[in-house]
Amino acid sequence: MEDPTKEITSVVYQLTATDSPDVQKSAIETYMTSDVGFQHPVCSIKPGPNSRDYVLGIYQWYRVLSPHIEIKVESIGKPCLLYLEGIQWFKLFFLPIKPAPARLIIRLTLRKKDGLYYISQQEDFYHPEDFAALLLPTTAPFVRFGLTVGGVVSNILARGANMLGFWRPAGELEDPGIASHAPSEAGLYDKEE
Repeated sequence: MEDPTKEITSVVYQLTATDSPDVQKSAIETYMTSDVGFQHPVCSIKPGPNSRDYVLGIYQWYRVLSPHIEIKVESIGKPCLLYLEGIQWFKLFFLPIKPAPARLIIRLTLRKKDGLYYISQQEDFYHPEDFAALLLPTTAPFVRFGLTVGGVVSNILARGANMLGFWRPAGELEDPGIASHAPSEAGLYDKEE
């Protein structure tokens, strides 16, 4: 790529949403280094000699699992390190359900060679709820519930630790049963003059 911020949207479509396996293979060979690394919530390819062939296999299997993929690229970063915000509609071919949108952040590390930029590392980041919706939309409410339970349990355990003197803010009341609901703004916007 000569200008990654302008060209990356087309590259992403060629890699993920093309109807042609030849276009996809050509895009991987054209825009990725031969030692590209790939990190995803369900698989990983370490950078190494000819690792691009294994990344191609992942992209090909991805299309086997979901023959029709839509993706929308929302934002782009700067050369050598791009962050893309995408929305993806992925559906396992054997499931009789409608694909649900899943939001993800894609981090692409670029390497410049002979005046062109090539992808040398790709990392995909999904929120757990979005990832569940991507694979099996009916599980998303359970993941959402699990995340909510995790938040409640974290707060209960934090209160218990506070009562035992661990990680208790300096201004906490002596009686942990009486909570102050007035938020402190100490430290906010303090300026030394």
